[in-house]
Order: sequence, then C-alpha cells, then structure tokens
Amino acid sequence: MTPPLTLDFVAEKMNEFGTADLVRSNRIRIHTTPEKVSNAIKYALDTLGCDRLVTISTVDNGRTFELLYHLIGPHRTVISIAVEVPRETPDIISMSGILPPAGIYERQIHDLFGITFRGHPGLSKIILNEDWPPDEFPLRKDWKKNPDTYYGGIRKEGV
Repeated sequence: MTPPLTLDFVAEKMNEFGTADLVRSNRIRIHTTPEKVSNAIKYALDTLGCDRLVTISTVDNGRTFELLYHLIGPHRTVISIAVEVPRETPDIISMSGILPPAGIYERQIHDLFGITFRGHPGLSKIILNEDWPPDEFPLRKDWKKNPDTYYGGIRKEGV
C-alpha cells in the first residue's frame, strides 16, 4: 500500500504553482492561478502520483468563481488544485486534453455557471434543457428566475 502524502511533501513539490494547505487529514489544496493551472495538474499527475480526476467542483463566492480539480492516486490523498476565475471574464483553459473525464464536468459547469473552457471539444448543454435561455446560469448567486421566461418542461395554461 502506498503511504498518504504529507502537506510538507506536497507543499515542497508544488511550490512553484502556489501555496498548499491541509483541508483534512487526507485532503491537501494547492491554490494556483489560471495561467499555472494546466501545468499544476500535469505536475500533480507526473510527480505526486495522482492518476485520476475525482471531480471538478465550482463555488460562486460572489467576487469570483473558484474551480477545484480533485485528483487522487494510490496514496489515497485527495489533491485539490484550486483556481479563481474572474466573474467579468469567466474563462479558463480546458483540462479535457490532459484529463479526458474533465470534459463532462466542464460541460456541467458551463451549463450551470457560464464558465467557458477554451479548447473544449464541445460545450453543448448537458444538464439544462436545450431551450434554456442562453445567458442565464442558475447556480450563480446573482441569478434570478424571470417570471416571464419559459425555462422548459411542461407548460401549464393560465399559470
């Protein structure tokens, strides 16, 4: 069995990409920038022994969107690479070329938050109805349902 990674080891190895902190005993987060995220993920795969993507989670913190790429390997330590994306230009490079499973998560995030993943092979809708209004993203904190807009589903007369 491969021993878990330690905060000191990960912080030393990932130093050039940003700071590391211990979230839980088996979870370490590295804060990086949009310019470094691709290289940070490649480095985690090559150097830290991460061999798969668990998920990509997204947080709308009101000022920016935070993306967290959760990676794991035989060491059973979750390495979360965190990057903030500006609200004004919600755009970041796609990781689907490095991590093919990222493609499905990126489509979900694009649907629900409106973040564009440059280089993604097809950011078509996956969760929302095809007739969902194109510039409305229901998981953004500032999204409000418009009572005059049809969001799909079954239409009820008189309602």
